[in-house]
Amino acid sequence: MGSEISEREFTEKDFIAFQKALDAEFAYVKKLFEKGCEVFSNAYRIGYELEICILTNDNQPNPINKKILEDIDSPLFTNELAKYDMEINGHVFKLDAEAPEALNSDLLSLLKQAQHSAKKFDAKIGLFGVLPSLKLEHFNKELYQSDMHRYTLVSQRMKELRHESVKVLFHGEDEVSLQKDDVMFEALGTSLQIHLQVPFEQSVEYYHAALLASVILVGFGANSPLVLGKRAWHESRITIFEQSVDTRDKERREHGEERRVHFAHGYINSWLDLFEQNKMFKIIFADVKNQPESDLHHFNLHNGTIWRWIRPILGKDKDGKHTLRLELRVLPSGPTLIDTEANLWFFTGLIHGLVKSKINLQKIPFETLKNDFYTVAKYGLQTLFHEPENAQKVSLKEWILNEGLAITTMGLDALGIENVDTYLNIIKQRTLSGQNGASWQLAHFKRFNSIPKLMEDYMKNSVQNIPVHEWSL
Repeated sequence: MGSEISEREFTEKDFIAFQKALDAEFAYVKKLFEKGCEVFSNAYRIGYELEICILTNDNQPNPINKKILEDIDSPLFTNELAKYDMEINGHVFKLDAEAPEALNSDLLSLLKQAQHSAKKFDAKIGLFGVLPSLKLEHFNKELYQSDMHRYTLVSQRMKELRHESVKVLFHGEDEVSLQKDDVMFEALGTSLQIHLQVPFEQSVEYYHAALLASVILVGFGANSPLVLGKRAWHESRITIFEQSVDTRDKERREHGEERRVHFAHGYINSWLDLFEQNKMFKIIFADVKNQPESDLHHFNLHNGTIWRWIRPILGKDKDGKHTLRLELRVLPSGPTLIDTEANLWFFTGLIHGLVKSKINLQKIPFETLKNDFYTVAKYGLQTLFHEPENAQKVSLKEWILNEGLAITTMGLDALGIENVDTYLNIIKQRTLSGQNGASWQLAHFKRFNSIPKLMEDYMKNSVQNIPVHEWSL
């Protein structure tokens, strides 16, 4: 949900001024794209954000993120919407031979900081897509919303745009039906966001590869099947987030306008197509600042309130070069640190491998690809999808084992990345077993019908960093 903004109400004058600044900055961005490689970096880099849950000793949500953040006192840690969540913002690394070891060291160090601080307050840290021990009472914003004015403003703005309550309704084995007057249901999900910087010249191919890879990873990494005691989608975060921050009113929903959280609007010819699409979305924060167009304050603030599952980001590196990066948002947190890293390197290697393989990434009709994304999110690893080479419907598991792993290995090799055999083996074994976080949770819940026991067994395995495919019941 980003960093804090000005603590004030926005007037009509603010929205007019913001729109004017946004238009000027978009014109500036168009000029940058005309210059192309002259002003854009061609480096490959990777970064990440990992959202984590704060738990009591009996595995209940623990609303003490402010205490932990004050204790750690580092810009690498920040608030999430709910007081029982927080976010680790990792360092950025070049995608080269040392990247896996450097990223592992960074992630382990930062997670240990969070765990060490939590322990001071008799708390612990958990990695979940949707925390199974959450109850409806944990979405009372007066008690559980983090102390950031930004979140209050989001809820206020959503009321202005929707003219009605937020409704979340979807079906897995059970029906999940929720209604609220604010955005707190967004706090159901905790995720891993991977930031992948790509070269300007091939940015379109990387975007299309990320769309396809997201279909595969949303099933492979699923870890969000239990929502308030209901058996839901394998990766319930997808539909929860899409519905919980839907700013469309009834008329715009009936006309089929796009949600602020969505898979994609179609294949593209340039990233400018994506930034052009931003114009269809209403401004959330009219936080006007008197800054140069080149700072892109208004452009990036608006883009940051459109939560595509593959978000395009225009930035700048320390050398002053402009950068294009994909924010890959489909993965949940966990179940363990090593599973999180396996997911990250699978996603990264698969995207790069798909680009290097020269497969026609637009062969699958876009609506078919989009439908696959939601089908796989619902049913997980044991699903059929349309493979990229011939657009034929095949088993997701079989494709990963027969083609996906080879493409991923080739992609990582092409980047010069070394020492990833452990992660590649986890990808293979998880696929062979068919057991990811979602399928383990569903099987456990079916056998014991006990959220407290599930939480106890989950945390025991997670703390020991045992890959999820090895978890027993």
